[in-house]
Formats: sequence, structure tokens, C-alpha cells
Amino acid sequence: MERKVNRTRQGEQGIALLVAVFALLMVTSIAIGMMFLTDTETAVNSNFRDEQTGYYASKAGLEEARDRMRWNAGTGVTINSSLPSAKPGAAGGVLYITNPTGSETVAPWTSTNAYYDDEICKEVSCSGGSVPPTSGWYASTSSISTYAASPVLPYKWIRITRKINQSAAGTSNVMYVNGSSTNPTYYVCWTGSHEVASLTDCALPNKPVFLLTTLAVTTSGTRRMLQYEVAQDQVSLSVPGALTLDGTSDVAAGASSNGYDVNGHDQGGCGGTATSGSVPAVAVNDTADQTTVKTAIPSNRWSNYTGSGSSSPDVEVATMPPSLSTLSGVQSLVSTVTANATQTLTGPVTSLSSPGTASSPQIIVVNGDLTLSGNTTGYGILLVTGTYTASGTVGWNGLVLVVGKGIVNGSGGGNNQYNGAMIVAQTVNPITGAALTSLGSPTYNWSGGGGNGVFYSSSCLQSNDYLADYRTITSHELLY
Repeated sequence: MERKVNRTRQGEQGIALLVAVFALLMVTSIAIGMMFLTDTETAVNSNFRDEQTGYYASKAGLEEARDRMRWNAGTGVTINSSLPSAKPGAAGGVLYITNPTGSETVAPWTSTNAYYDDEICKEVSCSGGSVPPTSGWYASTSSISTYAASPVLPYKWIRITRKINQSAAGTSNVMYVNGSSTNPTYYVCWTGSHEVASLTDCALPNKPVFLLTTLAVTTSGTRRMLQYEVAQDQVSLSVPGALTLDGTSDVAAGASSNGYDVNGHDQGGCGGTATSGSVPAVAVNDTADQTTVKTAIPSNRWSNYTGSGSSSPDVEVATMPPSLSTLSGVQSLVSTVTANATQTLTGPVTSLSSPGTASSPQIIVVNGDLTLSGNTTGYGILLVTGTYTASGTVGWNGLVLVVGKGIVNGSGGGNNQYNGAMIVAQTVNPITGAALTSLGSPTYNWSGGGGNGVFYSSSCLQSNDYLADYRTITSHELLY
């Protein structure tokens, strides 16, 4: 008979406990790893957020400075008159805008300050010191509540300087605007399309290039430093004549007064001298319009229309620049001026409360009709999209654009005048307001006695036809 024997598996006792402990260790390790990864991810996100806060705080500082540099930013806001004219490192060559939080002191010109500007000596020669050695090398002002956010953005200061040919003196990798290391301290000027280096300070129509540098420091200690290069643009316009009737089938009537002149010889003015050649007294598009305008001028007043031509009256067929030769070009010019307006008024308007001054010219856009009478003198750019009617002692220093309906009606006397240039063009139907498909018939009617003539002045145009805004030419971050 077969005998059955029961055996106990003595070697397998406790294995379940070991498996359970091992599994618990595995789960615990995974949990600890997940906690570590979560903590790392949180730290990474926090650091990224802090870096982004510093970056955009720096951008905010640059944009505040760029906006306040405008001459029309407003009383108590604009810093235009305080912008450096000297080279960085010289007396008055640096302007700081400081933005302290609470009771802290922001003094970037002091090497012991928490927010010391340790970048300045990398851009200008400090002769071995920690700051430029020239007495009075900086001026300062404060950030203002107009630009304040809540909470206050943590940018600490903005430095504004003129850009020079070698703008990174403390580094070995230096780029020169004109490619020449022999001219490191030349001024840098903006032509409207590119930068150029100049031995002497920038002269019109070129504009100075400014270098804006800002430092932001967050509460966690993140530091970000950014730079802009900025400059002003001008209205890209070559004026064909003292008075330009841009279009076809012109409508005109000349003044009968001996005191009324249209003069294309450069008159200077607005703080400048006559540096340009002569232009036609009246510029038109074709010979038919030339005949129309000449016939409209009283024959005993032909000698009152003088300019680059030898005939009398000086009414010439001119080659219009791109901005005036097509409807789209004229519309683009209007859009540019409108986008930079310091005042935008809806017509009909019968007066200008702030027509500008020689030191504070304006870019005034009247969407509709403008009627001026009495004693009015304006400075800057005046754009009227409706009918412009002037009587009495009315004058303007700069550029007058009557573009839209393209109708000018003038009368009266007075001894004021238009210094700069006037352009009349029709881009819409004067009755329905519908947009035209090509330039229409500009109208220029001047009747009665008195003065109010148009005198070409390149200096008035150059002084007053610049746009208020500062273009950002380039931007970059300084890593240190």
C-alpha cells in the first residue's frame, strides 16, 4: 500500500511579508520621487515667473521713458527738455529716472547702492573708476504716478544717454556704426531709415539716437537689464512747391491784393536759416492745370508769385514725390500724420484753442471742416480733411495739409502768413464723402485784399514736421 506523508513547507514561511515590505518600499520611493519632481517643477515655474516679471518690468520702464520723451507728453510728464545733449560721461550726459519702492533709496550713480549702475562703465570710459569722473555727469528725475501700476512694477531705474559710435567701451567685442574704430566718440544720428556716425552733433533732418537702459530687480532678487535704441522720425515728404495743388482739373482763384504773395524762395524762419534751394511758387501736375492756375491769378499780381521758375507767375508742372503722386500715397501720408496727432478734432471746428508755439509745436488733425478767423498763429502740422476756410490775421508755421475734400477758401487782410508749405489734394467726393479711386480736383480760392500769403521755408518744415513718437530702432537684453 502507498503511504502518504504530509510535509510542511518550512522554507516558504514569511515570504508574503517580504513581498509586502518590498512593494511598500517601491510605492514609497515613487511617492517621494513624485514629491521631489513636483517641488522641482514648482521651483522652476516660480523662477520662470520671477524672471518674466523682471523682464516685463524692465520693458515697462523702457516704455515709460520712451513715452515721456515725447515733447507733447504733457506738463509734468514730458522729460523732452531734459534729454541729454552731451555725450555720455560728460557733464549732463546721463538722465536717470528712478522708481523706488517704499522707503528704499535708488541711487544708481553710487557704487555702494543696492541698485548701482555697474553697466555705465562698460559703455563709456570711467578712467579706472566705478563711475564717470566728470563732475555733474548725471541728472535725475522720478517715475510718476501716471505710469504707476498696483503693485508698483519692480524696475528700479532707467538711464537715458546719447548713443555714440562705440557704445560698448568696456567690452572686447565692439561694433562701430560707421565701421571705424578711429571715430569711437562720434555722435550717432537717425536718417529715417538707418543710423550714421557724425563728427558734429546731429543736424536736421537727421535726429539724435538715444540709448535707454533699465534695471529691474524683483523681491526674490531676479535682475533683468534691457536696452532700447530710439529716435524720432519725420514726415517723409519732399515738398514740390510753396503751394502744391495735387490732382487734376484744378479749381483756383488768385487774390487781388498786392499784399498777398506766394513765394518759393527759401525764407528761413522758425529759428533756422534758409539752407534749401528754391521751389515753384505753385506746383501742379500737368500743363492744363498750369494754364488754369495762371489764368486764375489777376494779371496785375503775377509778379507776386515767384520761385524757382523764370516765368511770371511762377506756376510750374512738378514731379510729385511718391507720397503725393498716387491716391494711395496721399492716403498713407494722411494715415501717418493722423496716427501721430497731438490733437484730433471733429468738425466743423471754428477755432483752435491750442495751435502750438515755437517751442511746443502741435500735430493737429481736423476731421471735417475748419474755419479760422481773427488772429491765429499755429506751429507744427495742420491736417484738415474737410473745407479749410481762413479770414483775418491767420497764419501757420510748418506744414498745412488740406487733404480729403481738398478745398481752401481764403479771404480778408492782416499781416500774418503761412511759413513752410501748403498742400491741397482731393481724395473723397466733396458732396457725398465717398472715397475716390484717383486724385480729384483740388480747389484753392483766395479773394479780397490783405496778406496771408504762402512762403516756402525749409527750416519751418524741418523744425515742425517731426513726429512726436520715438521709434524703437532696436532692443536687446544685457546679460551679466
